[in-house]
Parts: sequence; structure tokens; C-alpha cells
Amino acid sequence: MRKTSSRGGSKNAPISKQQHHPAKPGLGSSLKDALCELLDNLQMGVGIVSCQGDLVYLNASFCEILRCPPYEEHIGKNINRFIEPASWEPLREALSKGLEGPTEGEIKILAADHDVHVIRLAFAPFPAIQSAVQILATEVTQLARTEKELKRSEASVTTLGTRILQVQDEERRRLARDLHDTVGQELALALMRLDGVVKKIDMPDSNAREGLVEAIEGLRRVESGIRTFSYLLHPPLLDEMGLASALRWFVEGFVKRADFQVELELPEDMPRLSLQLETALFRITQESLSNVLRHSGSRKAWICVAVDNYHLTLSVRDEGKGFDQSRSTSALGVGIEGMKGRLKAVNGTLTLQSGPQGTEVLARVPLYNAKDVAPGFPSIARPPDVVHRDASTTRKRVLIVDDHQIARQGIRSLLGSEPDIEVCGEAENGIEAFEKTRDLHPDLVILDMNMPAGGGFSAARQIRDAGLTPKILIYTTHSYRGLEHVARAAGCDGFVLKSNASQDLIRGIRAVFRGEQFYSSLDTQAHGV
Repeated sequence: MRKTSSRGGSKNAPISKQQHHPAKPGLGSSLKDALCELLDNLQMGVGIVSCQGDLVYLNASFCEILRCPPYEEHIGKNINRFIEPASWEPLREALSKGLEGPTEGEIKILAADHDVHVIRLAFAPFPAIQSAVQILATEVTQLARTEKELKRSEASVTTLGTRILQVQDEERRRLARDLHDTVGQELALALMRLDGVVKKIDMPDSNAREGLVEAIEGLRRVESGIRTFSYLLHPPLLDEMGLASALRWFVEGFVKRADFQVELELPEDMPRLSLQLETALFRITQESLSNVLRHSGSRKAWICVAVDNYHLTLSVRDEGKGFDQSRSTSALGVGIEGMKGRLKAVNGTLTLQSGPQGTEVLARVPLYNAKDVAPGFPSIARPPDVVHRDASTTRKRVLIVDDHQIARQGIRSLLGSEPDIEVCGEAENGIEAFEKTRDLHPDLVILDMNMPAGGGFSAARQIRDAGLTPKILIYTTHSYRGLEHVARAAGCDGFVLKSNASQDLIRGIRAVFRGEQFYSSLDTQAHGV
């Protein structure tokens, strides 16, 4: 047999396409060489092995797969020299079955870099040589790793899903307990007060007024508590005023509720972002501050938002005891995995740095998509007032816009006793508000701030951009100090807090009809809850 050098000159390089192989009976030399060259050019490993495992023939691809020497150095040697001992017995059984008919199996080999490779083999009898088996080999190392990672991921997902359900149940129990201990108790007390007044309604009682006042105050606390719960579940400030306003509101309330110090740094002219981005960043801030309060031992945190032409970066930092970063994020709880998931949905990244001096959570999101940045609320010049109806009409016409029928009924009830005011129509969302303002020409539009199909500020901008000139009052549950600035920028004449409506709504309406602006007092409200 003529020996030739191996390809590339390396010990483990595939054998030369021109090397000679054992002659096969009945084949001419040229045909034999052509078949050998054909086999050597195959990407799949092809080999012939005796039933005891001795190597009769391997093509170049099989040599590469087994990481064995070139052809002339391995013929006659046992294949067990090139595979892991754990695969010897399965291979022996596969060779035995391969003498009888087709079968499949896997072996593992240890590469020079000490990495274990997985080879999938297909066995079948080789009739040209007695007691020999032909083998087709394919390396499936990456596929095996992927399958292993998939199984591990499925297990992690199952574990995470179970933990999420546990957290949901815990949160529901907490909400139920809080509602019972706060809202439930206040409602029970208010009902007892009102029941006492009703029982004595026909009898002179100097305490009746006091009972009514106490019941009203209790209901105000109920309204404040429900507003707090609804804000924490989803702050409507995100929809109408953006991330900066929502963060200021949340931090102010967090400091009051937790007796905790937080420093918040925001860009002076922070742009409006897409709702998905703003919601993700807001939730990451919530979760991060909650983790600081529960786990770090720190009594102070720093929040910093920075924006450049391409990215927005949110940092939440504390001065607590830190945590072991060698632990997997799944072991640290569902909060971190949840934050990573939110950022992944907007092509962002989350980085954690922790040590004895404290922990920093760093969220970074790209702003390369035009849809990521939405316009803010520009200042709008007020056009001169124009009356679009019969000048002889003396009653002022009011359009009520709120997506809740009960709220609209409440406003109607308050205006019903005013002889110089009439309700000319109602609307349930921002689009309908604009259309009815255009068609009905009211003197005043009372706009709920948070509604489907465009909130109050969006509707106000549409009304002003169309050259329509009614007075506009925002009617809202929000009690945020930046609200006045945004209302002015949107071309509104003021706002009235729903919790103050019985005292402020008529006053506000009269004020704007006199050409003044009216902003409901925030001092009496638990702003920033």
C-alpha cells in the first residue's frame, strides 16, 4: 500500500484525497481510486469496522470527526482508542446488531481541548468483507448541547412559572388584606354613621350634621385609598404625562409611605417615549426600589435618568449590603428575570453591579426607532374667543367628557341646580370629545384626564389645533404638582380634582367663565400616594 502525506501536514488533519485504500475485488484501479476520492469528499463520515471494532477504512471526514490520525496510521487499530470508555459497551452492542441489520447509536470522544463531542452513528452490514460493519457518522455536539440547554430552560421556565404564580397569590393576599384593613374598615364606619343619621332623620339631633361630616370624611379616605391602589397597579400619569412625571409622582409617594430617602435626577427636557418603553422603565424603577427597601438594608437610593441621541439609561443605586453575584438570577427571584424580560421586549439590556458598598441596577434602551420617541406637549397659543351660537342665549353650555357614566351623572347632578348652566352633551373618549366640541360648540368642555382613544390632554390639543375656543377644565383623580404646568401647556383653563368636586367644580366653572384660570388645591390631597 502506497503511503501519502495527510492534508495540512497536521497529525489530526483529514487524510489526502489521493491516498490509496485496500483494493476491492472486481474493481479496476481507476474505478477504485475514483470511489475512494468520492468517499473522501463526502461531508459525512464513512467507515468500515470489524465486529470487534478494528478499523478497516475511514474516510477523511470520519478521521476529522473521531479526531484520529490519518488513514495510514489508524488502520488495524481498535476504534475504542478514540472514544470515551463510557461508550465502549454501547458501541460493542451496536456493532453486534449492525452485523444483522441497520441500527443507530451515539458515542462520545474527548478532544484535545478536553471538550466532549457527541457523534451519532448509523450501522449496517458490509457484505464485501466478512464480519464487517459499515458506519455513517455525524457530529451532533452542538445539537446535543442545544437539547440540553432546552431541557434546562424548560425546567427553569417551569420553576419560574411556579414562582410567578406564588408571587401573584402573595400579591393578591396582600391586596385583599390591605383592602379589608383600610378601605373595608372605612366603608363600614361610614355606613354605620350614615345608618345612624337615617334612623334619626325625623328627630332633632344636634349630632346629625357631625355624623354626616364624619361619614363624608371616611368616604374621602376610601376614595384616596382606592386611588392609591389603582395608581400602583397602573399609573395613568404614564399615559398622559410621560415617564418623568410618573417617576416624580412615584418617588414622592414612595418616600412618604416607606419613610425612605430617594434622590431623583431627570433630564431637563426629557422626551416622551413610546408607552411600551415608558412602562418598562417605570416598572423597573418600582421593582428596584422595592428590592432596595426589602433586601439591601439601605435607607437611601439614587435614581438617575440620562438621554443621549441614541440611548436612554436608567440607574437605581443604593448603599446597602449587596448580594452574591455568583448566584443565578433565577435564584435571586422573579423580579430580576421580570426586569430582563421587559427590557428584552424593547431591545434593551439590564446590568447588575453589587458589592459591600451597595448595588446598582442599570437599564439601557436604544432610541433608534422613530416610534420610540413621541412628542411632548408643546405650548399652544390661545386664539381669541369666538362664540359659535346665538348671542341671545344666556345659559352657558357645558360638554361633559368622561369614560365613566357614574362620573358624568355626578357632574350633571352638581350642575343641575345652577340656573345659568346647561349640559349640552356627553362624550366617553377623546375622539368623541373633539367631534362633539366641533358639532355642539359648547362654552366649556369638562375633560377627564385618562380615557380610552385619547385622554384629556390629547383631546384638548386637538380642540385647540382645530381653532375651537371653548373653555377647558380637566377633571381628574390625579393629585400631582406638575399637573398645572402640563394643563397650561395643553391650552386648558385649569383642572378640578374629582375628590374636591363638591367644593371646587362650580367654583372652577364660574372662574373660567370670568376669564380666569382655576387649579384645584393640592394641599388638601394626599398627593404622591
